[in-house]
Amino acid sequence: MSDIKEIKGIPVISFALIFAIVLAITMFVVGIVMVLLRYPMYTMMHYLNVTPINGFNPVFVGSIFPVYFIIVMPIMVFIFGFLVTALATIIYNFIAPKIGGIKLELE
Repeated sequence: MSDIKEIKGIPVISFALIFAIVLAITMFVVGIVMVLLRYPMYTMMHYLNVTPINGFNPVFVGSIFPVYFIIVMPIMVFIFGFLVTALATIIYNFIAPKIGGIKLELE
């Protein structure tokens, strides 16, 4: 026989921290994949002597691209993921007692 439990509150800091860490790790992996897929294109542009067009220099973009996607993006995703998750958790904790929390069926 299963037992139905209701989530009446979620600890804000721990939930937001765990969720933000998962998001940052995911973004780090996605960043590595993006660099592996796109970096050869920018390297090829460098060897083909592609000239800047309208101020856009593909060689510069190719040199900053790995740093951005492997270092900067996971940090940004962690910060904003933490803030958004904390805000969503605070809203849930405010609304759940009034309208009822999420119901889980446990065995």
